[in-house]
Amino acid sequence: MKPFSFADKNLQHELETVAIRKSFASNEVLMNPGDVIQYVPIVLTGSIRIVLQNHDGDEYFLYHLFPAESCALTLTCCQSRKLSEVKAVIENDAELLLIPVRYVDEWMKYPEWKKFVSGAQAQRFSELLETIELVAFTRLDEQLWHYLIKRVQANGSSILNITHQQIANELHSPREVITRLLNQLQKQEKIKLGRNSIEVNASM
Repeated sequence: MKPFSFADKNLQHELETVAIRKSFASNEVLMNPGDVIQYVPIVLTGSIRIVLQNHDGDEYFLYHLFPAESCALTLTCCQSRKLSEVKAVIENDAELLLIPVRYVDEWMKYPEWKKFVSGAQAQRFSELLETIELVAFTRLDEQLWHYLIKRVQANGSSILNITHQQIANELHSPREVITRLLNQLQKQEKIKLGRNSIEVNASM
């Protein structure tokens, strides 16, 4: 895979000087709501799952971050000096570039960095609208199928090692309802249920 880089040599030099390259394991929590944001992540390999979590611990899946992408909500919180508003979980083994937050504003002098930040914000805004539309206008079974497809894309595998309760938590739904809907999807041959695993037929 081609390493992440900027064309602007000065910006690239600053990136190489201050960014920390670090590996994370699957399911490792990178950030929780209320955390002080110290670094902005750029994904090199793997993926990150971004989840909205309220004060009661209820969760809802928002979107994934893939290689060469960063979290718009983190960038926005940095610029407004806010605490983290989301939970970030490593979807599968990932390598990240961690940029100290002070440089988010300092690098706005570079057009390429400004374009990178605005591009990330525009893409995430579009995905958030998609999520809102799914929640507001589609049935839970459609939301569940969309969720499974997104997780498969992020994992790069048709087999998800996940429990019904974990899905229920991130779709903010009772586990019994999720189990019933998963059984329906299995009858439709869209998925195959295993012990704490789901094989997804993404071609359907």
